[in-house]
Amino acid sequence: MLIILTALFAWSAQLCFSAYRDARNGRLERNYQIGIKTRWTNASDETWKYVHRKYAFVFLDCGVLVSLMPVDVLIGMIATRDINTMSMIWWWILLALAVMLVTWLAVCGIIANLDAKRHYLESNI
Repeated sequence: MLIILTALFAWSAQLCFSAYRDARNGRLERNYQIGIKTRWTNASDETWKYVHRKYAFVFLDCGVLVSLMPVDVLIGMIATRDINTMSMIWWWILLALAVMLVTWLAVCGIIANLDAKRHYLESNI
């Protein structure tokens, strides 16, 4: 089961890095799967592109945090010498990484939303 978890974390990290690359290059189009979705970014293609180019680093940072998760699981499996279990400390580290990820996304989401609102209102005056 931990092998599957490791594979899912690695795949998620790859998605974050792909989103970073596309957002930075202006190729991340409005969609329903990935991106900074707020009322303001969904209202305008221009605002969507502005916010995603400016806040592309959020995807990069998320990719780094998510990349640490499979490393944690692999080290936990190696430390316990069992591919089916990890000692509790490794679960706590995984939880700490998840909490950092959610906190980072919440803070950046609030800031990006305020910036998107300002940009949208300024561009539609």
